[in-house]
Amino acid sequence: MQLKLEKKIWPLNQSFNISRGSKNEAVTIELKLTHDGYIGRGECVPYSRYNETPDTVIKEFDKIKFQLENNKIDNNSLQKLMEPGSARNALDCALYDLNLKTNKISSWDFFKVKKPSEVETCYTIVLDDVKKMTQDAKDHANYPILKIKVDEKNLREALEEIRSVAPNPKIILDANEGLSVQSLDKLINFLDQMDIALMEQPVDSSKDSDLEFLSSPVPLCADESFHNYNDIQTIFKKYDYINIKLDKTGGLTEAFKIAKKTKELNKGIMIGCMVGSSLSMMPALLLHEYADYIDLDGPCFLKQDQVDGLSYSEGLINLTSNMCWG
Repeated sequence: MQLKLEKKIWPLNQSFNISRGSKNEAVTIELKLTHDGYIGRGECVPYSRYNETPDTVIKEFDKIKFQLENNKIDNNSLQKLMEPGSARNALDCALYDLNLKTNKISSWDFFKVKKPSEVETCYTIVLDDVKKMTQDAKDHANYPILKIKVDEKNLREALEEIRSVAPNPKIILDANEGLSVQSLDKLINFLDQMDIALMEQPVDSSKDSDLEFLSSPVPLCADESFHNYNDIQTIFKKYDYINIKLDKTGGLTEAFKIAKKTKELNKGIMIGCMVGSSLSMMPALLLHEYADYIDLDGPCFLKQDQVDGLSYSEGLINLTSNMCWG
């Protein structure tokens, strides 16, 4: 087995703005495993919000490289060798991809998941001045779901203007920890009147304990507050939904475990992503049968995606026979 890691920089077609800041490029780590002439690939997005950098992610593989290249690691043993996070995600997905190619089986058959011809996904409207956000919503008013990045300053005005030009789509708001519990409490009735389907991560993950006592007609979804399987024990005291991202769970293996347990608890699931290429989105799509909402539009922000990437059209992800993973 040979391991190769490559840092890739993907220029964006527009600035990606959220309440914490903005960026004009996506940085990924692509992992390749070569064995017996077959190549398995995985991708992760090192995320500073979780104290990750490309260098720290690459360094994690120094500890396990010898075992990996001597075929001592598989998807099950990996769960104990590495902590949940983006590095483990890239390796978990690459191991699956290599196994699928070696055994000439599709990911859908291997995981016993029905392959859809298309999947409904959110279209993200980034945080900007209200005029630009409203025009973006108007241009995509025929899409099934709009996910709007907001902060405390622009929320009311932006939402009123967007609803006036896009009355039909479901709307999800994502504050990326940009509100307080107090400000959210004052906004709840307004959000209900605006027919908001879901409110994602309204407050800072370190200050969300009071959400347990907030009565909200709009379901609340944990993103930054939810990472891995162990969080299930307490997360649904505060939230109705969780956002499962492979870069947080540490790969597809734990993500499946989380999704199954969440549905046993009769709670909601969003399948989400960082801004990355189709190589990140393909494994996450295997969770589509568990999802109430899918938010896998990351490649839509790239000027250029992977070869054999996913195809996006009017809020739908289209899958073809030749894909870059699985």
